[in-house]
Amino acid sequence: MGYTNYWYQTRAFTDKEWYEIKTYLLFRHNSFELDDLDKEIKISILDDNIIQFNGKNDRLSCETFTLYKNIREPFYKDDKIEFNFCKTRELPYDEMVWKLLKFIKFVVLDPKDHTFEISNDNGDRYE
Repeated sequence: MGYTNYWYQTRAFTDKEWYEIKTYLLFRHNSFELDDLDKEIKISILDDNIIQFNGKNDRLSCETFTLYKNIREPFYKDDKIEFNFCKTRELPYDEMVWKLLKFIKFVVLDPKDHTFEISNDNGDRYE
């Protein structure tokens, strides 16, 4: 069985929004008061347009969380590019995935902004 987080992104993040997202993630991960969760996550920022993270090893990882600054390119014909998901199996990095998605929805964006919606398999849904 898998546990999954979902997000719908229908527009690119602005430079300001993207900066806030990166700063939150890197500050949280590199803070001096690292908890066990932070020690188990490997974060990458690629081309300053993609953020990825996962557990640090096979035992603590499932699918890599990938967030795009810009709307991603389709992977195949009729790909619904606004729909994104990350199966985490509720491993330790799942908490970081959900906290980041909530930070984006409620701090970076106006909570009423429907260009970014989040949900998960616990039934939490913010549209």
